[in-house]
Amino acid sequence: MAQETILSASSVTTFLRCGQQWYFAYVAGVKSPPSLRAIRGIAAHAAVEVDMRQKMVTGVDLPVEDMVDAYDTSWNEETVDGYAVTEDENPGIVKDKGVELVRLYHKEVAPKIQFPTLVEEPVQFSINGQPYSGQIDLGEMVEFDPGWGPPERRLVIRDTKTTGRTPADGQYLLNMTGYAIGQRQVTGMIEADTVLDYLVALKEPKYKEIRMGGPVTDAQIRQFAGIIGSVSGAIKAGRFVPNGIINGSCSWCGYKDFCPAYLKQNPLE
Repeated sequence: MAQETILSASSVTTFLRCGQQWYFAYVAGVKSPPSLRAIRGIAAHAAVEVDMRQKMVTGVDLPVEDMVDAYDTSWNEETVDGYAVTEDENPGIVKDKGVELVRLYHKEVAPKIQFPTLVEEPVQFSINGQPYSGQIDLGEMVEFDPGWGPPERRLVIRDTKTTGRTPADGQYLLNMTGYAIGQRQVTGMIEADTVLDYLVALKEPKYKEIRMGGPVTDAQIRQFAGIIGSVSGAIKAGRFVPNGIINGSCSWCGYKDFCPAYLKQNPLE
């Protein structure tokens, strides 16, 4: 089993958050219904993908209502088999907030991207003998000054995130490092930068751009390799530590009703 396991940013993040959660999802294959906020993010990504794929050909953005239509279509497809909802969530309100985020992307992010080159590009590579896969949201070609000689054409790797709170710098470094390594194998070039485009679902939605400030460094790649190696080693050894009990992720975990570690801590629930 372990040798066939292909890790990804989401699976590694899950493992680090809670080994038991990872076990249920990736070994036992127990399906947990997606949250409304996860569905909102998927639908927003679908809207961006529709716009950017055609922009590679036309050079112009779709009308905003076409992006909203793509969002609606994806939302309906993702919710047809059910979803998880908390007591304080209203599906209609969550969906409408996603429409606001798509409109915000169309207004503030899309116009900045002039030459999209990669859209939802799958990548896979091996690091420390461990297969790793990902999907690059967007790669845009820009003019880059390497600091020696004439400017070069290089890719900026962009990743769209929808979130309910203002993000802190430094989040998703593992994701972006993996995308950078993957795109280097696809294109044969070192990226100009990696960028997170945050669409924040506050009462008044806002956009925040976080740039890493240049190509992914060798030190970041070594750190990435170390994390992947540690997670891979733990999986192969069958060590699925229930960290959710400590970090609080049990509160929203869809597996807690039958998780032995959680039930041991909460015998009366």
